Amino acid sequence: MASCINRRNKKDADNSCWYNNKIWTVFSLLVYKLVVCRYLRKSTTKGQIWKNNFSSWQRNYDGLDTDTSNDWAFRTSSAGSSNGKPETKSIDNEKAIVFVNADKRSYIFDETVLITGNVSKRIFQEKPSVSEQQLVITIDGPDKFYKTITLYPDLNLKFKAPFKLDKAQGVTAGTYDVSVTYGVAQASVLISADAKQVVTSNGEISELSITADKDTYIPGQTVLVSASTTKVIPLEGLKLSVYDPKGSQIYTGKLYPTKDTFSANVFMTTVKPVYGTYQIVADYATQHSETIFELVQDVKDTEKIVLATDKKYYALGDSIAISGRSNKYVAALDLEILQTSISQQLGKHATSQETNKNVFKLADQVRLEKDSTFEYKVSSSSLSLGDYRVTVSKEFGKSVTYFKIVEDPTAYSETKDENFVSTEKATYDIGGKLVIIGHVIPKIRSTFEAIPVYVEIKNEDGKPITFIGQGKTAGKPSTNPQIKTYSLSAVPDISGNYQIDATITKSLFLPGNYVITAKYAGKQTSATFTVTDSLDIYNKKLVVSTDKTVYGLGQTVNLDGTITTGQSAVQIVLTKPDGKTMSGGSKVDNNKFSWTWQIPQKDFALADIRDQRGEKSTVFGTYKISIMTSSETKEVFFKVSEDPANDTLSIKPLEITTDKPVYNTGEKLTISGSAIKRQQTTSEGAALDRVKVQVKTSTNKLIFDSSLDFDNGGNFKTTYDLPVTIFKDGTYKVTATYQKIKAETTFEMKNNIPKHNDEKLTLSLNTDKEEYSPGDTVHISGSLNKVIFLDQLNLVILSEDKTKINCGTSYCGLGGKPINLAKYYDSGLYKYDYAISPSASLGNYVIKVEAQFGTFTKTFKIVEKKAIPLDMAEPQKISEKFNRITDSSISISLMEKTIQDQTVSPRTLQGSLVVKRGAESKINIQISTESGQCIIGQSSDCLVSKSTTTSNSDYSVVQIDDAGFKIQYSGPGAVLEKFTIMPESDLSVIQNSVWTVDIIKEENQYSKFYYEVTYNITQ
Repeated sequence: MASCINRRNKKDADNSCWYNNKIWTVFSLLVYKLVVCRYLRKSTTKGQIWKNNFSSWQRNYDGLDTDTSNDWAFRTSSAGSSNGKPETKSIDNEKAIVFVNADKRSYIFDETVLITGNVSKRIFQEKPSVSEQQLVITIDGPDKFYKTITLYPDLNLKFKAPFKLDKAQGVTAGTYDVSVTYGVAQASVLISADAKQVVTSNGEISELSITADKDTYIPGQTVLVSASTTKVIPLEGLKLSVYDPKGSQIYTGKLYPTKDTFSANVFMTTVKPVYGTYQIVADYATQHSETIFELVQDVKDTEKIVLATDKKYYALGDSIAISGRSNKYVAALDLEILQTSISQQLGKHATSQETNKNVFKLADQVRLEKDSTFEYKVSSSSLSLGDYRVTVSKEFGKSVTYFKIVEDPTAYSETKDENFVSTEKATYDIGGKLVIIGHVIPKIRSTFEAIPVYVEIKNEDGKPITFIGQGKTAGKPSTNPQIKTYSLSAVPDISGNYQIDATITKSLFLPGNYVITAKYAGKQTSATFTVTDSLDIYNKKLVVSTDKTVYGLGQTVNLDGTITTGQSAVQIVLTKPDGKTMSGGSKVDNNKFSWTWQIPQKDFALADIRDQRGEKSTVFGTYKISIMTSSETKEVFFKVSEDPANDTLSIKPLEITTDKPVYNTGEKLTISGSAIKRQQTTSEGAALDRVKVQVKTSTNKLIFDSSLDFDNGGNFKTTYDLPVTIFKDGTYKVTATYQKIKAETTFEMKNNIPKHNDEKLTLSLNTDKEEYSPGDTVHISGSLNKVIFLDQLNLVILSEDKTKINCGTSYCGLGGKPINLAKYYDSGLYKYDYAISPSASLGNYVIKVEAQFGTFTKTFKIVEKKAIPLDMAEPQKISEKFNRITDSSISISLMEKTIQDQTVSPRTLQGSLVVKRGAESKINIQISTESGQCIIGQSSDCLVSKSTTTSNSDYSVVQIDDAGFKIQYSGPGAVLEKFTIMPESDLSVIQNSVWTVDIIKEENQYSKFYYEVTYNITQ
């Protein structure tokens, strides 16, 4: 299409070409001839211009004049038409992506829609001139509503545009399409506008809630969407929409309720899935609700098959859910469930034949879902108490997991070692039968031959038991006697249980303590027992024992002993796990004596309350009782455990451990251990008693070497730094050597700081909290993204008040003179503690660190110190709130727990019930304890059934489970029915229990229950 050369404005678009225009001036003719002559030879063939073929010289675009030949073209004219507008061509726009979203999907009139988004990169247009590309936002709505907004992305490639839904601007109820164009990239999001929410005739605002069955999904999974309403509207359907992160609608539908609930399934496609946050929008008449879920990438596990059970411990009759996923899709996987051990209680007296006969074994197949997941359920009613192994396999991989069936899963606590060894009794007499019982995790050699358990017995000095035997010469017995070590062995049954019987002979065993060490497939476990001789009066000068070897909190340790030396008393010293001692004694009566010690009722009771900043000493651990006479000393050990029923006492000559199995660069390695101390003498007297601790690489290269002292309890401890320059990724060994006895453990290093990368050097600043009060200390820390040691890092603290005049070259605010943060470098971190002056001004402050590679800041705020009322200063309190509960039965756990790194105990329970007006007399609260005692309710057996407010008091005092409690109750029949329950004594707390709150109502009645548990911080 063409237009005339001399077109002066847009109205000339309807004029014919120049040769049909009768008003051309002479000047125009001259200009035309010059142009034609100049470009005739380049653009036309001879005689072409003079042919009457309706061709002419024309502008390429309307009004485009760049003073170049590219503005003109010789082509067929099209009278009455336009040559078009200049093309706006973007540079590299095919790689740009735009995202758009709205702060919500549904609005009411006069609200402001906040349109936000971002672009993947900044692009430019090269025609008609090079300039930055604009974002064009169009809003297309009902009744021909149309609005355009243009803007540019900000420095972070983000954009934001507000839009008010004003009726005066033509906004009506309906759906609006918000579309964003950036070059050729486009994105859109749908929003809706409507009138304000209405209130139903009975004064209740109807509510709609919507949820997804999970928070996160992967492509190929189905989202189960559920919605519920407090008011069903007849013949009205719920409009459900699902939007992807780009704002595109991926699902829409209309649902109808079934018993006040709606449900729908939304499949997450595997074809070009859009990852990110999806929004579910539900509208039901005037009710509205929204929720979100995440679609994440299907990251394959490193294992070929992933396997897990829903719990680790089950009771008899529980349903066992086995689930997992395969990295390779097949029709089915092979499943095997094998009982690896029977219960320790049942297995102690069972023979191998009995164990093998009762072992459970199941072989089956599990089918895979579309997303390669699987699930398999089996009832434990067909199983017995014991350990079980689940194996899921195929030719490309295998996965194994374990579970236990126990009598009480809630009270069960598994022992640390899966392999164990013990004896049938703690003490044996000479001539008696020693019964050794143990369990191992069965393993099979590549040759499929059984692996035996080797058992060695040593005396309390760590020396093995030996006997004189005969050797062999050329396959025949030798007459030369040889000293041999006494050892035993056994082959475990299919479940891993074994039993060894031996006789306590006088030729091998002397009265005393012995240590059993069982070794199996590179692992070893140990146990202790005592040998006595009732007929040997010479070795019976001092014999002592405790009634048990493992105790729990609050129990009493009973020590009994006999002595034949004629002493009237013995001295007794108790050494605690932290090395502190407690001295005492006992009188001897008729060659017998006894001693008792009461174990504290709760942990940390041994801590020194005068030193609040010191490390708390735990009650749990191994204790030593030393019984001393004028001629000898006997030592007896016992253990205090959190689970004494399943724990065992294991005394090793030397033990060593680290506080963590895995460390990061810059952390501190804490090594601790214990040993049974032995007196070592030289010609000059007692030798210095120390343990040698070494840290080595996996290739035995020595890094640290220390000689440590023991405390009174035989414990030792030390701490080392782990600098990045020395400790690389890998495994490191820690060894302890004490009087030719050696112990070893390992730890892993994970070096998270990159040593060489192309990133820009940066400093990350952090503080321990965001708000402080005058007089507080700000704990400042910083770390670099590269391992570089700096000489200078200037730190100052400045006021952020922008109304103040710039301080120039001097520093204002809290900082004063700059501090060189580089001097406070420790194990990969820069640390500095800044004490705020008690007279500091309130407001915002900036921590500023200047380095050669940039300036880095961190803000904090100084606020007024909140005054604590005198009556609330002790004890400190923390609370948990639970709101808008519509269930008919609520279990409230009143347990000691850890909140905000504080150990707390429940002190007060407060609650309130909200119902609709008119239903006050039909809906009420009933509160019961675990034992079934009714605390508040309308039954005749409830402790409180009406309002506790009288002219003399606001509360009643009752006995709940033999403890005094104060109860404040509003009484039934109120729109807001509320209560408060607390112990009668101000120093008491609610003992660990679970109370039940039942809302007495009919199925279709509506209520909301709120409650709060207040805790006291315990020491």
